[in-house]
Amino acid sequence: MNKLLAAVISCLVLVACETTDRPPFRRMTELELQAYNQTVELPSMVYCFDEVRTGSFIKKKYCFTLLEIANAVNNNAHTLGTLNYGGGGRYTPGYNPVRSRTP
Repeated sequence: MNKLLAAVISCLVLVACETTDRPPFRRMTELELQAYNQTVELPSMVYCFDEVRTGSFIKKKYCFTLLEIANAVNNNAHTLGTLNYGGGGRYTPGYNPVRSRTP
């Protein structure tokens, strides 16, 4: 049991220490982002958004590539379509099978 726990903890430490190739976009200025976007292709261009939640004055900055934004929009549209029109399965909301009435 101790060996398993040590293996799990070491895996978690290795995953946490893994570095990515992405620079810290949230810390970049507008000029740095523009310079970065000129060096990459269109789907890899980064766009940042400031969000202020209702009831708070704390701004949070989100940065995504254009490809990530497009995928999120597509996934949200698919989810809304499924919610609005149902997935066509037996256990979707609004499923109302037509039952034959026997006398």
